[in-house]
Amino acid sequence: MEQLFNNLVSNAIKYGSTTEPPKIVIDCKKLSRNKISEVFDKKRKNYYRISIMDNGIGFDQENAEKIFGLFERLHQKDEYSGTGIGLAICKKIVLNHKGHIVAQSEPGKGSTFCIYLPA
Repeated sequence: MEQLFNNLVSNAIKYGSTTEPPKIVIDCKKLSRNKISEVFDKKRKNYYRISIMDNGIGFDQENAEKIFGLFERLHQKDEYSGTGIGLAICKKIVLNHKGHIVAQSEPGKGSTFCIYLPA
């Protein structure tokens, strides 16, 4: 779990806004499965939704699934450093804990990563 949060917070810093100071908000809320709009196999009655929100550069929502792929990058190496495995590791960690992870973003408006873990 430490690796999961390390990767997500590090990305929030790395892909920060070029015009505003970085702002990262981490939130957690317990939800019943019928209150979760995300589509995944909800085997438990309740889940914790952990959200990591930032005011960074964001990305096109059409890439929201792609970014969790191994070695997938939205930027060239000369723009931002990295190997393209950080979010793939995050997804694997969440899946190993019987959870689900999604990303919501808009270019220039930041990103939100939501992790759903069984309560």
